Amino acid sequence: MSKDRFFLLDANASRAAHAPLPPGATIKAGSGDTQGRFSLTEVRGKGGNGIPTQVAPAADEFTTHDPTHPSDTFIYVLDGDLGIDVDGRTHHLTSGMCALLPSGVDHALRNLGGADSLVHTLQLTAPGDRSDDPGDPRRCYVLDRGAVRPGRIAVPPAFGIKARTTDTAGRFSFLEVTVAQPIPRHTHHEADECIYVLDGELHIEFDGRVHTAGRGQFVLLPHGVPHAIRPGSTPPPRVLQISSPGGWECVVETLIEHRAEVGKAGRFDPAALNRYTRQYHVTYEEEVREEG
Repeated sequence: MSKDRFFLLDANASRAAHAPLPPGATIKAGSGDTQGRFSLTEVRGKGGNGIPTQVAPAADEFTTHDPTHPSDTFIYVLDGDLGIDVDGRTHHLTSGMCALLPSGVDHALRNLGGADSLVHTLQLTAPGDRSDDPGDPRRCYVLDRGAVRPGRIAVPPAFGIKARTTDTAGRFSFLEVTVAQPIPRHTHHEADECIYVLDGELHIEFDGRVHTAGRGQFVLLPHGVPHAIRPGSTPPPRVLQISSPGGWECVVETLIEHRAEVGKAGRFDPAALNRYTRQYHVTYEEEVREEG
């Protein structure tokens, strides 16, 4: 059953790997967890040690050298000084910065700090197919802390769009979000939703239970199963939100555009939400009014 794919992973814990992991690496979600959509690995590299490049595919059955299964890599820096060498240039990334490295773009990762420094990153790898034209180097980019990808409309800083569906050939979207108000029960009918908590506590309602996710914890919410989320701390939690396939940023932009209609007094109206989100295969549970 789809709901059996749900899991909440403790900080520093790892999902099962199909090959030995490099020191400091843990798998947050493997290809088996995501039905082959992506793999997410948390990597810590210290001192002069090289930072493993594309840990997830090496440990999780992705065949990156198979031209029928090219893979994009997206890197988010949690802490430290990361160097990414691309096309003869070194990009220096620090906490909160990120980069998209499309398939076919050769790159190397390294620690730019001192001998005792630690680089802490999340590395997402998403396979595609030949029709995606994934080797286009023009899809490669680096974002500074607080920067976002350009979109159809401007959105508030609480919804930082780090990778759009169009950036990743449809594979995923990646947002940095502050969950400041409750999100009512809803279902993603096509996309899995995954959340990594950066700070604070997030409450997640799934299958009749309320789970609490804190800093460093990761949750996978499979498509087709209703769930709700709400802030569980003050200040509200800050999270990384992955949708695969992508498209969640389109929902966010649409709701911001119609914010006066879909939300009042800090609460969302499910019926109003559905007028705009059904086109993106997301529906919210509406209250059933009894006639009397």
